[in-house]
Amino acid sequence: MKSIVKIGFASLLAMLLSAGVYAQEVAKEEWQKQMNEWTAKRNDLQGKLTALRGEVGNLKNQEAEKIAALKKCEEDLLAMTGATAADVSAFEATLQKIDNKLNELSRLSNEDLWNRRAEVDEVQKWINDAKKNKLAAIPRYYDRLADQQKRLDALKATLKQYAESGMGMMTYTVGTWAKDRDCLWNIAKKKRIYDNAFLWPKIYQANRNLIKNADIIEPGWVLKVPPKAPLTSEERSAERAYWRNK
Repeated sequence: MKSIVKIGFASLLAMLLSAGVYAQEVAKEEWQKQMNEWTAKRNDLQGKLTALRGEVGNLKNQEAEKIAALKKCEEDLLAMTGATAADVSAFEATLQKIDNKLNELSRLSNEDLWNRRAEVDEVQKWINDAKKNKLAAIPRYYDRLADQQKRLDALKATLKQYAESGMGMMTYTVGTWAKDRDCLWNIAKKKRIYDNAFLWPKIYQANRNLIKNADIIEPGWVLKVPPKAPLTSEERSAERAYWRNK
């Protein structure tokens, strides 16, 4: 009986040992398989990375070539303008002056900007003069002027919105004819109004609730005075109607 038990135990032990060896073999094969897969993936990614680095290198070379070509183009354009180093320095100083003024005006409140709106017109004149300079044809200066014009247009839009809201509308209190010689023509001619008598239709059109006849305004009336600007089509139409009825 003991002999049978010993034989059975020995067989069981042999079976367990065999199973353990088999399990180790299976685990080793699975591990090796995973390692092979990961190694293949790594090699594939390394290959892609190398290719991408090559593309980046090519793009950098292309960029350098384009920068060099642009620089050569600008040098050729500068030579064509006949500008000296002093001319370039003066032009760049003008552009910097424009940038500085735009930065200053952009930081103002709408009310302060309205009170300093004459400076907006002044900056527009600076930009217009700069655009006439031959150096404005050089790409970097051309782009800079375009950006400055865009910023100035944004300030103009702010002023327009402020004026249309009524907050920026100037007013004028009508005096007597005997003392002030006030009529729409003379009011528009005043330096602090338009300094241009031919803009009288702007005041006329803005105050149609009071003015029924452009030749008749009453002392004490508080007239709205729109911002100085060329006559609109509506204002020109009102002017033509006035002359037709004369």
